[in-house]
Amino acid sequence: MDTLVVKAIQRYGDSAEVTLDSGKGEIIAFSHPCDLSVGQVVPNLLHGMTEHVAAAYLSDWPESLKSERSIERLDRIEGFAYRGCGRVADQAAGLVEVLGFVLELGDLPCTGFVEFECMRLDVPDA
Repeated sequence: MDTLVVKAIQRYGDSAEVTLDSGKGEIIAFSHPCDLSVGQVVPNLLHGMTEHVAAAYLSDWPESLKSERSIERLDRIEGFAYRGCGRVADQAAGLVEVLGFVLELGDLPCTGFVEFECMRLDVPDA
């Protein structure tokens, strides 16, 4: 999916908590300044303030374990912080796809799947 849909907005001055839908899942991201509106379509690229990224598995692991460690997930820790596992979409650009969301996470250690933790996910300027 190339775009995300804004499902809800909770404003705090110029900033906002924005609920986004990818068609496969929903997340809550930070937006500043926020000039978005409910129902608006935005580009599918969220910036992650990344704390940790690591390979989900090593190349010499058994296929069964690789499959088990390649299950996409995106869990909200608190606020705008998330941890999860996603497929590397573009290693050079630092892009990971998880549950229909494209996250810009910076330096990625491998291709395949990575596990990550972000302090915050930000909505880019629309």
